[in-house]
Amino acid sequence: MLRRKKKKLDENSDGPGRLNILVRIGVVLVTATAVVSGMFVGLKYLEQTVLARKVDQPAATTVRVAFGVPAWMPQSLAEEIGKSLILPRAAFYDAELTADTYARARANPWIREVRCVTKKRTTDDRIALVEIDCEFRMAVARVPIGKESAREFAYVDSEGVRLPAKDVPQWMLEMSGDAKGPGTRSKPISFRDSDLPPAGAAVKALHYITIAGVESAPPAIGQPWSGGDIREGLRLVNLVLTHSVSTYANQIARVDVRNFDGRISKREPYLRMYAQVDDGPATDIKFGRFEVPGGGDFEISAEQKMSTLDQFFITNGNKLAGGASSCDLRYGDLLYTPS
Repeated sequence: MLRRKKKKLDENSDGPGRLNILVRIGVVLVTATAVVSGMFVGLKYLEQTVLARKVDQPAATTVRVAFGVPAWMPQSLAEEIGKSLILPRAAFYDAELTADTYARARANPWIREVRCVTKKRTTDDRIALVEIDCEFRMAVARVPIGKESAREFAYVDSEGVRLPAKDVPQWMLEMSGDAKGPGTRSKPISFRDSDLPPAGAAVKALHYITIAGVESAPPAIGQPWSGGDIREGLRLVNLVLTHSVSTYANQIARVDVRNFDGRISKREPYLRMYAQVDDGPATDIKFGRFEVPGGGDFEISAEQKMSTLDQFFITNGNKLAGGASSCDLRYGDLLYTPS
């Protein structure tokens, strides 16, 4: 009787063996869960560590900006532009670094166009570069502003955009070949008024053609100057500066646009230039106006007028200023009045 009950008890219960198996399975599951959790926490920690290193690394890295410096630009101006394009605490791994640099470059009045901004490491781990592919604006003319008693000048590029006057190159130093080694060509070095040329260096003033008679008010720095008179004046300045016989560009003291579109007199030249060197005698060069594009205009072409001016330059002993009180370019033939 007792044996039968014991046997029945053994058949209806799991017994110690089954209980041990369940315990072991439970321990394995708990252990596996702990291992997976530990791996997840470990991976997150590793990820945070890597990201922290990326964020911290630029603190010991100098981020510099690099761009092609035009030959006309003073080195001091190039350095200031470069510093203004990078935040003082710039981080190389900052996702907004190139976008921020691009925005700063676009807003700089000296930069006409930004083509591309990239960043890269250098061979020196302490230095990283942000490279900017851009085009700069160059001052080509100046416009008198302010009262006659306190005359100042606003400087513009070929498109009429006003540039910071304090940063416009004003002086040039011509390096001799001996200073750079035999067989090398001299390269001009320009300076702003605030720059200090080398001690004892001989510098000469840079020449900017003055556009006189502009009626519209000057724009803000970095903005284009509105008005047809300054646009036509700049068109004539650019024509002179890019003409094949460019040796006389420095003799053109000013372009006069007071009679633009015949607003003073339809009989007088709409545009005229005055050639003068220092305080010497001036020559009135009557240009007229630019021809209407597409043909059908009685006005002769600007190319013909510049060819006539070339002829006058040669006839007058390779000079524009002096030797004649006036030179009229409007009729295709060389017409001038001797002094």
